Amino acid sequence: MADLVNVLIDEKPIAVEKGTLVIEAARRVGIMIPNFCHHPKLSPDANCRMCLVEIEKVPKLQTSCSTVVAEGMVVRTNTPEVNNSHKSVLEFILANHPLDCPICDQGGRCDLQDFSHQYTPTQSDFIDVKRVFKKEYFSPLIEKEMNRCVQCLRCVRYCDEVVDAKALAPINRGTMTEISHFASHPLDCEFCGGCVQICPVGAFTSRLSGYEFRPWMVKRADTTCGYCGDGCALTLQTREQQVIEVMSAYGEGRNNGDLCARGFFGFQFVNHPDRIKTPLVRQPDGRLQPATWEEVLPLLAERFTQLKLTHGADAIGGLITARCTNEDLYVFQKFMRLVIGSNHLDSSARYGHVNAVEALRRVQGTNRWTVSYEDILQSDSLLLIGTQITFANPIVGFKVKEAVKKHGAQLLTIETGQYSIETTSNIVNLSSLHLPVGFDRHAETVRGLVKALFTENLVDAEIASKFPAFVARTRSAATALPDPGGIDAAGLRAIAKTFAGAKRGLIIVGQDLLQAPGGYHAMVNLLDFLLLLGKLTTHGWGVAPLTEENNEQGAVEMGATAAYLPGAAPMQDASVRGQLAAAWKEAVPTAPGMRLLEMIEAARSGRLKAMYIVGENPVRSLPASATAAEALKKLEFLVVQELFLTETAQLADVVLPACSYAEKSGTFTNSEGFVQKVRRGLDPIGDSRPDWEILAAISVMMGYPLEYGDAPEILKEIRAVIPGYRVLGAMPEPAQVDTQSMERYLAGGFADDLADRYRVAARAKQSGEFWTLRLGQVLFHSGKLSTMAKGLMEIQKEGRLYMNPGDAKRLGIAAGDMVRVTSEAGEATVQVSSMGRIPEGMLYFPESFREALAAVLTVTPDPVSGVPYHKLQQVTVSKAG
Repeated sequence: MADLVNVLIDEKPIAVEKGTLVIEAARRVGIMIPNFCHHPKLSPDANCRMCLVEIEKVPKLQTSCSTVVAEGMVVRTNTPEVNNSHKSVLEFILANHPLDCPICDQGGRCDLQDFSHQYTPTQSDFIDVKRVFKKEYFSPLIEKEMNRCVQCLRCVRYCDEVVDAKALAPINRGTMTEISHFASHPLDCEFCGGCVQICPVGAFTSRLSGYEFRPWMVKRADTTCGYCGDGCALTLQTREQQVIEVMSAYGEGRNNGDLCARGFFGFQFVNHPDRIKTPLVRQPDGRLQPATWEEVLPLLAERFTQLKLTHGADAIGGLITARCTNEDLYVFQKFMRLVIGSNHLDSSARYGHVNAVEALRRVQGTNRWTVSYEDILQSDSLLLIGTQITFANPIVGFKVKEAVKKHGAQLLTIETGQYSIETTSNIVNLSSLHLPVGFDRHAETVRGLVKALFTENLVDAEIASKFPAFVARTRSAATALPDPGGIDAAGLRAIAKTFAGAKRGLIIVGQDLLQAPGGYHAMVNLLDFLLLLGKLTTHGWGVAPLTEENNEQGAVEMGATAAYLPGAAPMQDASVRGQLAAAWKEAVPTAPGMRLLEMIEAARSGRLKAMYIVGENPVRSLPASATAAEALKKLEFLVVQELFLTETAQLADVVLPACSYAEKSGTFTNSEGFVQKVRRGLDPIGDSRPDWEILAAISVMMGYPLEYGDAPEILKEIRAVIPGYRVLGAMPEPAQVDTQSMERYLAGGFADDLADRYRVAARAKQSGEFWTLRLGQVLFHSGKLSTMAKGLMEIQKEGRLYMNPGDAKRLGIAAGDMVRVTSEAGEATVQVSSMGRIPEGMLYFPESFREALAAVLTVTPDPVSGVPYHKLQQVTVSKAG
């Protein structure tokens, strides 16, 4: 129980936690003290002097944004002296503020406007030399108008304290102070939009929505971002069937008002002119021609029915993107299993997240995190492994930074990145113990962590007593391993010892581990690590795998993979099958389903005759060596449901126009398992329809109607068949470890693949200089979708091969030079840029522009989880031309 302090504010009593600021205590009783520089996310600065209040027995007015409450404190916020101070501050500001409200984009939502109407007298005695700053297009996305700046420094402090980018700073002095980027260059930063959102006036505004609207002219829809798995709440502001702007609000959602570049500036794909607006049908001459829904739906029903009768239901497969809503995913798997009668289905969660799901279910009996974002903030020690967190999951990155910078958590990092000061934040710069490893060495490093527990005698005595075989056999397997060459063994032991000594510790796992060969075994070994510490079931401890796409967790939980039924229950679970049969009035097919690569191979061999692909693009997502295009061309019937005419859609017999997340309602499930609302902000573009609605319409035509009136009706059914979805809300409790599953694993299940999990893979000996190439996310893009957003393309319009500056210098390569990248699969020529955080011998390329390197990649399936590993490759590099 927190210590409470009793305070009286304008005759209103309140008890607040010790350490609360007066301005925040006043807010809780509904009293808004005017201010410019204060923000709940930022440390007190008290520079604007707008928030002065009277405190009984204190002779002078005090800044409420920097004064902490005390027992018995009496505060007055609305006295003549206080109001006069407000007027004086505003007179100082307005003496030099331009009267350009009619053309300022902040007009109608400006703090200075509001306070001026409330407090400013009709005349002023202050005279000041008028400052005049030239308006700057600070970057392609942000406009800077320093004549409007009130010098509150919110933007600078947000950039420093929250983002840790330090891209902004005040320069000059006195009334000539202005906010600038370093060395007067155009702004080069993370483009999170934080400076635009936190500015109380119109000093920073978005160029994407400049001069487009006033606040009262737009419609608003509170929804959830459709990019990464962080699950950020945002507000779509729309006008005349166009998304004009995206905003977020402090106190709202899992992001608490923060956004990244993708969330804030990446909305324009919704209204892209290349959106598919009508169904397309391939004609005898090979062209795709527009058609009506009345023509297409009977055609689809007829072709699917014919194929079922001729070849059987198992000749049809389905694939869906994890960017769809839970409702879309649920109806899709139900359509495939009941209407088509096939278990051949998969989703883009297959590209890595299923490694985490398989491991979590095996060891702790739940497919979800047993921790939450709040546990990140409350942790004493945070261990990050292979996250690239600033690029891939920036808002979770903000949580980690807050835990370290504000709450004193100790950050331990096992990342490919190294210490480097750049224009975007680098999480390892905050690390107290950092172990740099290659992109291909994370699984090996995890084995080294487990070995370090035994070396340092850190194994929990109770675990050793209750499950001696687990401890003894794991000890034997782990300690037999040689220290990983090229990895600091002493550093591994230091990280293990520090983490073991924490009161609360949390492991955050990213795509560098989950999408690399051995990802499944490495995830199980990480859970071994927590089990050996005796912490897996302890409150506040856990393993938190991050997801790349926004609803990968939902895709698994809706049953949109071959191995899982809704609720992420295994296909062979008789009790769940019985419950579903009772709810659906029909038994679920029992034949084992094929996964992504298996379906591609079956299409190539002629065993699979048709595929229904919703929002996924295997021709592009898989490397050229997978020959997905050739396989899909052999199908008798290919249906693709999409926003754009992708590489896969161009091969389809029928293309169906789908809605984006901005045009439909439903729910997304974020990485931590929180289910959040998606609300429609626009009417469907053209003749597009929500994915579930299209599937339902086809089912009716096929004689097995999956009829739903709207998305809430589907959610009602989801909640009836999936226990974890019966309790929804802003703050549901995290999942709990299933002790029976854990004890089964400890009692003997661990031994099933122990030798494989603790075996060092033989490295092929190669002559010449080979580099490890990794395809991964960058901060400004996520998949191909973001390349359809004009704002994001303004920041980064092409993919470049990033290498360490030392490597570039040694090879005589300058930024912008062309290099030839060669592997066993093929070769490609791309431009180069230097990046200080990339270690020597490593290469990094944005997967959003992966077409440039598709020829050099190979694909290998995980023998357990079926994840198609294709984002790591050994290559040679030479200067081209």
